[in-house]
This record gives sequence, C-alpha cells and structure tokens, in this order.
Amino acid sequence: MGRLFDAASALIGVRQTATYEGQAAIELEALADPDEPGCYPFDSLDGLVDPAPVWQALISDWRHGASLPVLSARFHNSVVQMIVDVCKTIQQKEGVNTAALSGGVWQNRYLLERSCQALEKAGFKVLIHHQVPANDGCIALGQAIIAAQTASTNH
Repeated sequence: MGRLFDAASALIGVRQTATYEGQAAIELEALADPDEPGCYPFDSLDGLVDPAPVWQALISDWRHGASLPVLSARFHNSVVQMIVDVCKTIQQKEGVNTAALSGGVWQNRYLLERSCQALEKAGFKVLIHHQVPANDGCIALGQAIIAAQTASTNH
C-alpha cells in the first residue's frame, strides 16, 4: 500500500523524493479534501488488484486542472472502495464477516476512518489496532509470536 501512496503523490506533484518513510503518503493525506466524494476505479482479475485505471483517471484529472485536495481525496476514496471490494470478494468465497486492518497504511486517519465506515456499512466487523502499533512494530510482534509458537511445537 505504501508504494501506491508514494506513486500517487509523485504522479500529481506532491512529493517525488521522500526523506523519511511515509513522507509522501503523509503529505498526500494532509491535502485530502474531506468533502470530496469522488473516486477512481481499480480493476481486479483472479484476486489481483490492478491500479492501472486509477493512474489513468488520476493523471487525467490532474491534466484537466483538478486541485491537489480533490485529487488526494479521490485517490484515498479509491483505496477505500478497493478495500471494501476485496473484503466483499473474500466474504463471498470464505464466508468471513470480519476485516482486520493492519499495517503502516492504517496510520492514515483519513483512510482508516473512511474504510471502517464503509466496511461497517457493508456488514463487516472491523478490527483495528488498540494495544500495538499498526506499522512494522506490529509485524515484528506477529513474527515473534509465530516464531515462539513454531519453536514450542517443534520441541
């Protein structure tokens, strides 16, 4: 997800070179117009998400003079819609009604709040971080738990 946000930020001229992890995404989030409802389409095929239509629409809007706040919001809204669509696909295949949102992208409040709202509206129970960080610290904790579990079952 981080690279999607880096690419969107670079494409519309917000940030082409980052000096720290997440900088482009943070700056893109800060620009997002909270009142913009528009979004761009992602494609999917055989469980793989294809962002090509998003890039085409984003660049088209940028070329036609859409403001950075509108472009940022539309990109964020597109990711929200993609997340809901992916969760619905998994729900149909697996019968799962819970969505766990984990990873550094969920430090993005705009994305987190709108994704939670959209998923709940679609009937999902949404799990988010409360006791561990949503970024690499959480991943490290999960890896440590799996390693401990693997070690205990191998002895």
